[in-house]
Amino acid sequence: MPRTAAVVAEARDAIRDKIISGDLSPGDRLVERTLGAELAVSRVPVREALRELVAAGYAEQRATGGIAVRAYTADEIDELVAANAALETLLVTRLAREASEGDVTALRVVLAETATAIANGDTAAASDGNARFHEVLSARARPGVTTELLALIGPRLRWLQRQHTDPRAIHAEHVAITDAIAAGDAEVAAGLLRDHAVTSRAAAVNLHGGT
Repeated sequence: MPRTAAVVAEARDAIRDKIISGDLSPGDRLVERTLGAELAVSRVPVREALRELVAAGYAEQRATGGIAVRAYTADEIDELVAANAALETLLVTRLAREASEGDVTALRVVLAETATAIANGDTAAASDGNARFHEVLSARARPGVTTELLALIGPRLRWLQRQHTDPRAIHAEHVAITDAIAAGDAEVAAGLLRDHAVTSRAAAVNLHGGT
């Protein structure tokens, strides 16, 4: 990778991490000069990095000028959650039928780490754990069209999930989904996943100020 492209990629990933972690909130302005100073790079790679973040759905061009962290509308969140839920329902149904002991263990490791974060009052770490649960869920599934499509939309939803202010309810639902997968009950796992989408939608809309 040429040096210029590498700098752009590093800047893009650093800014995206700030958005995902919540250091930058929906609606926050993304100022080239400020970000360049923070990242110790010139404005040129930052400008290109912001273009890529707009294309990826993490930022948006404002009608009044400039770029800001994207604030999703309620309708956009509905579409994102519905698409993700449809794909993950297929995924958990397959996992419940095919999951190995190692697959279940991988999910329970994330659940245990998240539970520890909740017990310690570390909301940021708990929210991150809840988001990682979905990443592990996809990683443990058999590769196919479903996982390919999830790779396209999943990161946006993981970003929203990392912003939940109360991760306990989300975690409890993850535990129930994992128990159903471990029991090999595909129907229950799929139903729990669909219910889980409702919780995710409500939390995301609350964060972005939708209705």
